[in-house]
Amino acid sequence: MGLFLYTLLFPGGDPDKCRAALERKIENPDHNIRPDNCQWHIYPKGPAVQLNDGAVGLDYAGPLSKRVHCPVLLAYIYDDDFWGYELWQRGRELDQFASVHAYFDEGSPPNKPGDADLVARCFGVEPGRIERYLVPWEDEDTGNYAYHGDQAAAGDSWQMADFLDALGFDYDRLCPSEPEKPPNQSAPTRAAVPEPPFIPAPQPKGRVVEDTPVLPSALTDRPYALERAEGLGRTDLLRLLESGKYQDLSAGLAEAVQAAPEEAGLYLLRAFCWKMLEGVSARSRTPDMLRDLNRALELDPDNVMALRGRSSLTTTSRRYPQQIEDLTRLMELDRENRDLYQASRAYFHHWLKDDAAARADLNEVLERGELWTVDLVYLCRELGLPGF
Repeated sequence: MGLFLYTLLFPGGDPDKCRAALERKIENPDHNIRPDNCQWHIYPKGPAVQLNDGAVGLDYAGPLSKRVHCPVLLAYIYDDDFWGYELWQRGRELDQFASVHAYFDEGSPPNKPGDADLVARCFGVEPGRIERYLVPWEDEDTGNYAYHGDQAAAGDSWQMADFLDALGFDYDRLCPSEPEKPPNQSAPTRAAVPEPPFIPAPQPKGRVVEDTPVLPSALTDRPYALERAEGLGRTDLLRLLESGKYQDLSAGLAEAVQAAPEEAGLYLLRAFCWKMLEGVSARSRTPDMLRDLNRALELDPDNVMALRGRSSLTTTSRRYPQQIEDLTRLMELDRENRDLYQASRAYFHHWLKDDAAARADLNEVLERGELWTVDLVYLCRELGLPGF
């Protein structure tokens, strides 16, 4: 299951009245709203609240708007697949938008472009500052940014946060920051496939099932990052990396990229930096990592460490074909780990409902007989391969 996120903005609202209205609205237990776990912030334009994990439903913004003397905008991310909003006032829906229409069935969500002029009036911004967010993704090339300086592109549900920022509600202020990681603490690794249920040994054919190895990548391998930093000849950047000052390092790299935009090592180093900063703010750093790895691979297409990193970054199902391409290229470039890449590719085929391709990948891995991991066995069972 992906991310479900609900954020309410009250432009021009009274903070106490808005909080009291939300607390009265939780009388419906189906919404699972827990006031003590909601995050509030009072902006110059009004209060906002991010609802607790597990809050559900899109049907409380309308009734809530009857209790406050201001518009209510409910912005949401649905299962990490798309984002949207509903705008209400006095119990009447003024506007709505979803970056993907007909997600559930025809007309749900409706193919209805948001009204930039109306939203702009409610929030006191220029329509031109927000209108490019209100383009359905099927009408926009995935990977394009609506505005310079955005952190998420079309196809990434975190574009919602850029939209809220443009309205004057800095999303990062809704959640407290976590302390930066100690310098020598390794970043948590993310496998290319989700962790399957535990499968005890022994397994069919009398073999012992092993955990799936996690290969180092440009995002997770500190020695590789240090090597790239040394190769740049920038002792200032190297010192910041060695001391773990990733916030300062990201700022220094931004200047370095402007001065040398064709240097792949700068983008690789900054992608590593974003990984180290994952969790420091409420916003996902995945778009930043993806953007820098994309640029690094434009300059150095056969960089195995960069391809490993990009193949591990899952934002939405729209990226699965790209990940399949990356894993296919890795199978060619890094023959030693071919089976690992092919087993991971089988998962992406399965998630795209191409089980014929997934079975073909699994059968090739099984024929070579060198890989026998938890992930491999789990997917073989899931797809009903003989002997499992």
